Formats: sequence, C-alpha cells, structure tokens
Amino acid sequence: MYFNEIFVQVRVNNSEPMWFVVDSGAGGWIVDRAHAIRLGLHLEQETAQGTGAGSGTYDVSYVKDVSFSLSDFNIAVPLIGVIDLSAHKPQIGREAEGLVGYDFFEKFVVEIDYESKVMRLFDPKTYHYSGVGETIPIIVDQEARNPFLTAEVTMQGAAPQQRKLLIDTGSNDALDDSFVAQSTGPKIEIVGGVGLGKEFKFSVGKVSRLRLGGVSFDDVDAGAGGVALVGGEILRRFTVIFDFAHARMILEPNEHLNDAFLFDASGVTLRLVTESGDFVVHSVIQGSPASEMGMRDGDLIQSIDGLPSKRFTLRQVQSIFLRVGAEHHLTVQRGNQLLSFDIKLRKLL
Repeated sequence: MYFNEIFVQVRVNNSEPMWFVVDSGAGGWIVDRAHAIRLGLHLEQETAQGTGAGSGTYDVSYVKDVSFSLSDFNIAVPLIGVIDLSAHKPQIGREAEGLVGYDFFEKFVVEIDYESKVMRLFDPKTYHYSGVGETIPIIVDQEARNPFLTAEVTMQGAAPQQRKLLIDTGSNDALDDSFVAQSTGPKIEIVGGVGLGKEFKFSVGKVSRLRLGGVSFDDVDAGAGGVALVGGEILRRFTVIFDFAHARMILEPNEHLNDAFLFDASGVTLRLVTESGDFVVHSVIQGSPASEMGMRDGDLIQSIDGLPSKRFTLRQVQSIFLRVGAEHHLTVQRGNQLLSFDIKLRKLL
C-alpha cells in the first residue's frame, strides 16, 4: 500500500519483478511505455487515444500475446496496452511500472484485504461466499471494461440522488462526482488529474452522506471534476471482494471503517522532482495558510522544522500537512533566494 494504491510484484514474460498498481478502473493490463521498450515488447504501429481521469486524452499502443506472473499465478493475455506512466511518480512519489486492470478482475474473484495487505484469488466457477459482509450489486460494463455501482449521494442544499460511480482501486480519492458542484456548502478549487489524462482544475466540497447499500459515510471530502468514482479512501476501510461473474462487490468492514476523512490543511499541492528528490510547490490554494504566508508555484521546499526535505517521502510531507492546528517552519528556495515561512495549518473545508 502506498497512499491508497495497491502495488503488487508482476513478472512480464519472465522478466524481473516489476511494481504494478492493482487498478479496477483500468480497462486492461497496462505496461509503462519506457519499461515496455526496455523489455523488448513489440509495440503495434497504430496508436489510439484513451480518455483519462482528467480532461484530455493519452496515447495508447498495443502488444499482442504477453504473459504475466503474480506469485504462482501465470496469466496469458492476448492484447495489452502500453501507456506512458511517468507522471505517476512526481504526483504520488512512487513509480508505477504497469497496471493490473479489467482482464484480471474478470478472470478471478479478487479479494483485497486492505488491513492485512493481502490479495487472494479464487476461481469464479467454484467460489462461494459465506461471510457477513455487505453485498453491493455492480454493473460490469464489458464495452467500457469497467465496474460500476449505484450509490446514494446527499449534498448540502440538494435532495439525495442515485449516482452511477466507477469502482476505482487505482484512485486515492474517496469520491469524485460532478454532483458535488451543486452543493451549497463551502468549496475550494484545486489542481487535479492524478493518473491518466491531463491536469485540470476542479472544486472540492463535502458530501453530507454517501450510502453504499447498507453502509454509509458522513462528511466525505469529494471532488466535482473528472470521472465519477468511488476510490481507495473509501475502499481501504474494507476487505473488498470483486466478483464480476456474479455482478457483485462484497464489503467487509475493517478497523478503519470510521476513520475521519482528512484533507490537506496547508493549501499546497506538491510534486516530487524525480531527478533531485526535492518537493516543488505545484499550486497554491487561494486564501489558504500557504497563500497567506506568500508561498508561490515553483517554490522548492528545502527543509521542514529544521530537517532537510530529502529526509521525507512525498507521502510523509503530505501527512504532516493534514494536521489541523500544527505549526511548522519551512525553508523554501525561490530562484536565488532562500526564504523562511512559519505556517499554521487550519481546516480548509
């Protein structure tokens, strides 16, 4: 687990192990373009356009007849996609060498135990569930090659609506839905687009209640842009069983079911500079503590509370900036200037 993403080791045509993200929102098996070339995979000449979570498109090439190995499971796939995944590391802090997508979820009953960090695979023909988890009917869209569910979403100032949401283990978010824009509650504008596609600006607000079958969550942070989805910040609170063959998803709550939904309290979006290991301020939310302190896009964070920034991972820095009420001393490189900021974190939503 890194952020809310699931990484597993995968061998491609008997290669050395590579780190793939288990992504129920991906339309199939994907290998990063640079790694596909390094492995000597034969890319088909034609290049297609795919639509990502952000606005815009991305280029896709294809490779025929590739075998993947996960642990003792060997899976032959007649056609895979090849996409440039290099933007993943600056945004998340960790490289993704490929994606485990639709074909995998279609082939097995996939049980993801977020708490124990274990994934179990079963034969759909013989699988029988005897637990007491919540069974959620899903729509397995064979044309879109994605799973969807229907959830009830309640916004401040709007009547509850039934919403069709992509089930996306590859997203770090709790919920994304254009319906959020109709909320009369407070909203802020941020830069998004982690994953495939281009970056875009969208609003983030609070969902009063999200109901998945008999399970509900209150005061959920939700984005109003991109693909409508329920993501890892919800799914990590369960053992999740994907059973495409029986058009269902089963949710067994774990000890994180009632964790609070935490949102950045600094107002900065950071990116990892892969060449140097520095953290660059990618955007600043207007009216946030970072904005009020005078931080700007392009600032390089040099230290946090006297410790060099290179001592931290991107995930650690973002976790520090979740702590409402905490105060931190930052040193920042801006061109030839070394600046100091004392920032007090506060709730933005």
